[in-house]
Parts: sequence; structure tokens; C-alpha cells
Amino acid sequence: MISDALLQVLACPRCGAALEAPPGDTLRCTGCGLIAPVRNGIPRFVDAPVDDVARRTQASFGYEWTHFDDWTASGATNFDQYFSGLDLGMLRSARVLDAGCGMGRHARMIAPHAARVTAMDFSAAIEAAARNTREAGNVDCVQGDITALPFADAAFDYAYSLGVLHHIADTAGALKGIVRKVRPGGRVRVYLYWKHHGWKGAALRVVDVMRSVTTRLPHPVLRAFCWLLSAALMVTVIWPYRVLSGLGVRAHEKLPLFVYARYPFRILYNDQFDRFSAPLEQRFDPDEVVRLLEDAGLHDVIVHSSFGWIGEGTH
Repeated sequence: MISDALLQVLACPRCGAALEAPPGDTLRCTGCGLIAPVRNGIPRFVDAPVDDVARRTQASFGYEWTHFDDWTASGATNFDQYFSGLDLGMLRSARVLDAGCGMGRHARMIAPHAARVTAMDFSAAIEAAARNTREAGNVDCVQGDITALPFADAAFDYAYSLGVLHHIADTAGALKGIVRKVRPGGRVRVYLYWKHHGWKGAALRVVDVMRSVTTRLPHPVLRAFCWLLSAALMVTVIWPYRVLSGLGVRAHEKLPLFVYARYPFRILYNDQFDRFSAPLEQRFDPDEVVRLLEDAGLHDVIVHSSFGWIGEGTH
């Protein structure tokens, strides 16, 4: 059984009509008759994708967030990185959408500040999200596709999608879909990978060559590779960063991987798996992020750097 509050914001991802909850563990579209199962209290609007990249993406993130499912490992540090500058007070009476929630760490952290949060993911990660947000008491979990959102237009006051849209071929189309689910006057926040130039860009091109192999590896093999890589990076890069910071040096803080000096080893390990497993990865310059947000129908757009680009605007 799902809550009436969740049923009110759900809509058929096929035709947009309202859904009803007949007896049993299903939802039914009042328009086209689509049937969506409800398992473990989670409405399911996702089938196995036909597209190869989408299928591999679903499998990759489902595996990742099943094995890296401890939201406390990053906790407040990660929340501050992604939500810096946000007036949390404005969410007190807000209905919030987390579009691509992974294992639910952002939904869990923002829940105390919001009236209600809907956390949606495409993959099996939604099971971890449900576990991690259960104690919050105001988080609903939905398994759905960010390119065909199962929500009514203008159902939310605030929406965010962090570290997701750059893994989708039609980033612009997916963003427009999210914006449609936010009421006029509501706000949308995204996090996108930044595009590097010069020597940093050259380093990323080397990573891209590696990804052409690693994204095809069996996930357990890739996990072992990423553990070894992360251990090497921790010893040769992250520990020296921490020593320099302890000595009061600041010049290294804009160098690659510095962000991991703030986190435990497991976050570095998790992110290397993320980096080398996701089949598709796009990067953007700040003017491209502004254009994406404006083309999606947002105004008063602000973009700032936070180990990538945080962009936000008003619908």
C-alpha cells in the first residue's frame, strides 16, 4: 500500500493521466490502463531497457548502490558540497523530488528540511534508498525512468538531480522533463561534470580510453580494479594532500582529486567505481550548463563550481 500523498503526485509515464490504487499491489492508469506493480511499498514503472546503453547504465548503478549503500560514509560533507547556498528554510512546506536518488543519501539528508520528499531511481538502487530513508518518515520511494517521469506536471515545489543527467544521452530532454514536474515559481538544481581543458583535459582523455575497457568488465572484476586504484591514489595523492592541508598550505586545493582529502577511503573507492563503470559520461563548460537550464525553461539561473557544476534556476 502506498500513501495518499504519493498517489497525488504520481501520473502515468505513458499518457500523463492520474493513477488509481485498486485492491492488490498494483497501480492502474485511469487513461490508458497501464498497470504498475507495487513491491515492498515501492511503485515500479521500469522494465528492462531495450537500448543497450540504458540497460548497461541501469545494471551499473544498480550494482554500485547495492554495494556502496552506506549514506553515513559521506554524510554532511557530501550534503554541504551539493547544497551549498541553498536556503533550506524555503523547503519547510515544500514537496521535493530527488530525480536519480541512488542509494538515497541526498533524500535522507534533505528530508528533515522538507515537508515531503519523493526519491526516484531507475535501478535496483531504489531498494537501498528505501532502507536508508525509512526512518526519515517523510520520504516516498519510486522506481522510475528519468526520461519518462511517472509524476504529474507541477507536482513539486523543488527538484534536484545530482550526478545523473551527464550519464544520459539526451541530457537536455531529461532536464526539460524534470522542469515540467515543478510548479511555476519552484526551483530546480542539478550537478553536472565539468569539462577540463589543457593538461587536465588530456588526463581525462586518458581516462576515457580506459573507460572503453572498464565499462565492459564484469562488475566484481571492476570493483577489485577500483579498490587497487583507490588504494594507490590514497597513498600517492590523498595522504600528501592531507599533510599539506595540515601544514596550512592551500595551493593544492584546486588540483584533481583534492575533494577526497575530505572523505574516508570508501568514498574514493565508490567514486572510482562510478567513474569507470557508467557506460556514458558527458562533461560541460559553465556556459553550456547555463544554456541547458535556460532552454529547459528556467530563469534567474546561477551556476557555480563545486568539483563540477552546480546549476539552479526558477521555473
